[in-house]
Order: sequence, then structure tokens, then C-alpha cells
Amino acid sequence: MKKYIQHDFLKIAHLTATEWQHPLHGHNHFEIVFIHKGKGSHCLSGVHYPYKENSLFLLSPADIHRFIIEEETAFTFLKFTNVYLKNIENIQVQSNWNKDVDELLVFAGRQESFAPKTGAIAHKIAQLIDLILCEWQETLDENNEVMYLLIKSLLLIMKRNVSCVPVKTTQKFLSKITALVNYIHEHIYEANLVQVNNLANQFGYSKHYLGQYFKEQMGVTLIDYINNYKLHLIINRLKFSSFSIKEISNELGFNDLSHFNKFFRKNKGVNPTDFRKQIQQSTA
Repeated sequence: MKKYIQHDFLKIAHLTATEWQHPLHGHNHFEIVFIHKGKGSHCLSGVHYPYKENSLFLLSPADIHRFIIEEETAFTFLKFTNVYLKNIENIQVQSNWNKDVDELLVFAGRQESFAPKTGAIAHKIAQLIDLILCEWQETLDENNEVMYLLIKSLLLIMKRNVSCVPVKTTQKFLSKITALVNYIHEHIYEANLVQVNNLANQFGYSKHYLGQYFKEQMGVTLIDYINNYKLHLIINRLKFSSFSIKEISNELGFNDLSHFNKFFRKNKGVNPTDFRKQIQQSTA
């Protein structure tokens, strides 16, 4: 089965199609799928659910899915990692909404779709989706505070639209691979915690089994996944923050600036200082 890997905190896509082009697949992120128009069915973790205009699905990283399109369908996809929900980088937004959202994500696995209770709620959700899509197309910035607040509003409306939300924590329902990926996302800034030895101890596996299991589930080696995610964070800092190269190096847990520069040059073919200059020149 195909596994889609996303290192960005947030990605949003919109498409209109008469035929679904993707195989049955899983992913390492959460995903909200909104149907603007159309008709068909959503195959979600082995069960087929009909969809129509204003259907809304919330998928966890443990889900596998595909769509079967019967009538031309317009989709909007909001794809975000667990890190996006808990602490958006470079945005000082403090709130206590995460517990409610976690409960909603658990509930997502026990409900075929979030069918709005009234036409007014459906209209409100459709408007929010349109605003989110517009904001994304204008900025393409996963650290956009406006985007964060719009998505927060969408999730809270979805939660309010659910009649009964379980109070259990998500961890109990997470698959092993989802729990492992979430652990990497949350501890990427502490280099010792995402070393293979520690991950093996944390999850009770041998190093060999953990590496083999991760590769089978994700289609990429554990070390490559960690390095690619760390590289994404570095590029994000170079593009959107005013942090110095040394500050970025320290934040990501490198022993010294030399190791940081070597890591970046190996993956991007240029040192981080020159990479930042290139970005600044291209946007000047």
C-alpha cells in the first residue's frame, strides 16, 4: 500500500475531478476533506461511505482511504501534522483548545463523516473552507497566523456539531507507526530523543526491528525520515524567521555550527547562509 509522507506542518490543495487518480493509501498526517460539489463514495479504512455536496471527512494518520467518483467532484484537502495542532512554529498563539481537538480526532475514527446538523452550519463550514483556501493560495505560508485561527475555528465548529465526543485520549487509539511518527515530530528539537537507540527503547523494539518496521510502513528509512523532517524545519527557519544560523543550529540540537553546516550542505548542496541569501534575492 502506498504511503504519502508530508514534512510540512500544513498543506492545502483544491481539485476538481471526474476520476480519482490515487491508489488506496495512508499518510503521516491528519487530513480534512471537504466536498464542495459532486457525488460518490469514500472508502475509509475498508468501509465505503457515500458523499455529496458539503460532506466533510476528518482522517487520522492511522487511516487508509481513496475516493470513488460518480459525478464530477470538487475537493479541498487540509493536511496537517500533529505538531501543527499543538504548537505552530514562529506564532505565539496560546490556547487550551488542544484537548478538545484531540478528542475530536479520536471521534473521527468512529463516525463516517461530519454531516452538518443544519443548513446554516453547512453554509458556515463552506465559507470557512473558502476563506482557508483563499488565504493559502495568497500566502502559501504554513506559519500564517490567520490560517491557524481559521482552521482552529473550523475544528471547533466541527466539534460543536458532534453530539457526543469520547473523553479518552488519542494515544490509546493511535497505531504503532502513528505514535512513533508523532513522537519524532514532538521531540525533533532534542537530538538525543530521536536517536534510533532511544526510539527503540521508548517503543520496546530492537534497533533492527524498529528500522525494518518503519521502512515497511513508511516506505523510507527511519534515519532518512528524521533527517528530512529536520531539514524541512531548518529551511522553514531560513525562509520565515529572523533567527541567526547559530540560533537555528542550537534549536535543532546540533553539537556545533560545523556539523549543522555539513548536514545542510550534504542535503541541499549549498551552505545555509548562501541558501538564505538566495531566498532573499529571489523575493527582493
